[in-house]
Amino acid sequence: MIRHLSEPRADWRSLVESQGLLWHSEGGQPYWDESACYELTAAEVDTLDDTAAELQRLCLEAAEAIVRHGWWKETGISAEQAPLVQKSWEEREFSLYGRFDVILQPDGQPKLLEYNADTPTSLVESSIIQWHWLNDTRPEADQFNSLHERLVAAWGRSGLRHLHFTAVEDSAEDGMTALYLQDTAAQAG
Repeated sequence: MIRHLSEPRADWRSLVESQGLLWHSEGGQPYWDESACYELTAAEVDTLDDTAAELQRLCLEAAEAIVRHGWWKETGISAEQAPLVQKSWEEREFSLYGRFDVILQPDGQPKLLEYNADTPTSLVESSIIQWHWLNDTRPEADQFNSLHERLVAAWGRSGLRHLHFTAVEDSAEDGMTALYLQDTAAQAG
């Protein structure tokens, strides 16, 4: 992986806001940072993709063990929540997405930092904003990112026909994430 320094676009704030990223800075510091980007080899991309698939498989295997053995207390699931979790698992309820935060170690092996299955934000910047940035700054390049297409496909496979989207009223991030999910669901029909 190669880190490239990059000159932020002069009007990056207004650009990302117009594309839906309203929470681009925190405390005067940019959250969306255009001062560097990373170039990965095809092999590194394949490693990350394979790792994500394996992590997902292992998480589902762990969830199966928790339900099968009733390890509610050990995993911080309350007695009130346990029946809901068990019912959801047994009925194989639809699950849309989660986010693995990983780093590539110096030896090229990925290391899991955390799994955000309950609060997986970063959709807008990971799909829309990143794509526009790439087209604006490196139109000859490509990226390994099929997030948008996978969301649309997942909604299509879900079988869901009536959906309700909500967000925390005073959170621009939650609101735009909900609108983006609504848009991907509409694209799926």
